[in-house]
Amino acid sequence: MGRIRDRLGRPVGGGGTVDNSKLALFKSFFLYIFCSLAAETAISYGAESDYPVRYGKGPYETRQFYKSASTEHIEFAEFTLESLTVFAFARPDLLKYHLDSIDLEVKQVFVVMNRFSSEVTLQMRNILKLFDCRDSDRLHHIGEYDKFKCMNPFIKKLVLLESDENNVGFAGSFNLIAKHMLQNDIHFTIISNDDTRFLPGSLKKIAKLFYAMPHICLYLFSHFSSFGITQMTLRKIGSMDEHFWPAYSEDIDYYLRSIMGGCTIFQASQQKAQLFVSHGESPEWPGTSATLRANESYRNLIENTKHSKFGRDAYLCKKWGGGCEENGRDFLNSHKVFKAIFRRESKEHEMLNFADYSTFDGKLFLSPFNQTNLHISWWDNDDKAQISRLSPRFINKDHAPLEFVWKLEDQKQYFKL
Repeated sequence: MGRIRDRLGRPVGGGGTVDNSKLALFKSFFLYIFCSLAAETAISYGAESDYPVRYGKGPYETRQFYKSASTEHIEFAEFTLESLTVFAFARPDLLKYHLDSIDLEVKQVFVVMNRFSSEVTLQMRNILKLFDCRDSDRLHHIGEYDKFKCMNPFIKKLVLLESDENNVGFAGSFNLIAKHMLQNDIHFTIISNDDTRFLPGSLKKIAKLFYAMPHICLYLFSHFSSFGITQMTLRKIGSMDEHFWPAYSEDIDYYLRSIMGGCTIFQASQQKAQLFVSHGESPEWPGTSATLRANESYRNLIENTKHSKFGRDAYLCKKWGGGCEENGRDFLNSHKVFKAIFRRESKEHEMLNFADYSTFDGKLFLSPFNQTNLHISWWDNDDKAQISRLSPRFINKDHAPLEFVWKLEDQKQYFKL
């Protein structure tokens, strides 16, 4: 009788070898079959779980994201994340905890560092040195951070992107990494604030999403505190609007534009057992911004963005044409249908598809500033128009950078308009 052999044709119990090239071929074939099945599953599962949901006037499609029996037990040891980005501002300790939470191999981790103070910048750099594993001889002790000396082997390359001595805000930080992605042909990245951390095993789940469903525009893991973006999305939707400075409401604007762009949006469940990301400084203050507590002057800048005539709501209302309802109601409360979608709490992971967005709140979808010649990827950030754009950036002009990160020449270069 012939000897019993395993699936690769090797004799069981030793005494045989396998050709390395055949083994590599087998692995490649297995990877190809899996990706094909995963992509097919991602496209087909919606047919059996689609159902219409109505908020006020308008319908939109939502699909619950179910585990696939064919992929549930597949290990992703062969996969790596192409890139991951963290916005660092005021808290070196939180930056450390964020980097330490990475538990899946990442080819490139980008740290977008905004200027806060010389002392904080130095502390940030010292933390980053501990996570730069390319040359172990460069590692050194830095006093109170000795306990964090252990490197994270999952970070293969650490890249620092600085904002030229300015705080360019959330939208400017997004535009910095957007430029880098387009310049260096980076297909996708996860963008997170430094007051978030990945829960154990969540990056492996995120990798499954990226590889199985690359057609999605926005992957909202903890809304816009931690989300995924692709190069395809940047080319379709474009950069963020830096008039929202230093932060808040740029996410509302980008979400609206993604609807106009016909995007599919993945929205993670808010159920504790299904979370991808923990957001907040500590369990005692879950879901609250550590940045706002970092500095009183920064809190004042944010408070300025609530200005009744020139703040973030007033700018959103002006930008989207329909304005806000009278009696001082803000943008989201003036557009209840959109608010119900934007603030939606999901029990399950979902994919949102907006089939006919113009029906549920027509006022929202007028051309920005009533300029029909503008593509959704470009919202008129040129210097000549700044004076007429009474926005949070204008209100905080004594502290905001004089120039935008994303300029008209960038728009022409990357989108060939």
